[in-house]
Amino acid sequence: MSLREKKKIDTRNKIFEVSGRLFKEKGIENTTIDEIVKDAGIGKGTFFNYFPSKTALLLYFAQQKEELTFSRIKNETLKGISTREKIKNTLVFVAKTNEKDKELTKMFVFEYMRHYGSGQERRSRGLSNILHSLIEEGVRDEDVKSNIDAKKAAEIISAIYFHSLVEWLWSQVDYSFSDDISEKIDMVFDGIGS
Repeated sequence: MSLREKKKIDTRNKIFEVSGRLFKEKGIENTTIDEIVKDAGIGKGTFFNYFPSKTALLLYFAQQKEELTFSRIKNETLKGISTREKIKNTLVFVAKTNEKDKELTKMFVFEYMRHYGSGQERRSRGLSNILHSLIEEGVRDEDVKSNIDAKKAAEIISAIYFHSLVEWLWSQVDYSFSDDISEKIDMVFDGIGS
């Protein structure tokens, strides 16, 4: 990697780190781009070279989480474990990353929902597509019932995950989101597993 490429990565990471801290301290709406660039020690033009808007920055946060999920899924698919365990391990992993900073996750999820359908790419389709592939693989391996519609099953599991995430974010009761999703995936597979 060249020095220039390293500097670009460092700058993007600095913007990411500073904006995450400011979003958590002040909220997304109350954080200005001027504050981000000041705290990151960069010019406004530099910020816009990386992110054309705060919304683009939010989508970058979502993309980072999605890439982490894809990486985890690749690792899970290499293991000789059941489809149930692959899906459960992946969703529990994602849930645990959300548990690390519930308030920041809440801000990003609800800000994303505000922009959902406004021409921005729908990130939730990515999870559904991944689950679809895993379930199809499970059908081939006779780990999932052959009469299951893999696409619908993936949509159901994805919907359970996102509904559970929102419920956990709004809950006034402190409980483990990762344990909750683990139990729900077990319940689903009691219905579709062979």
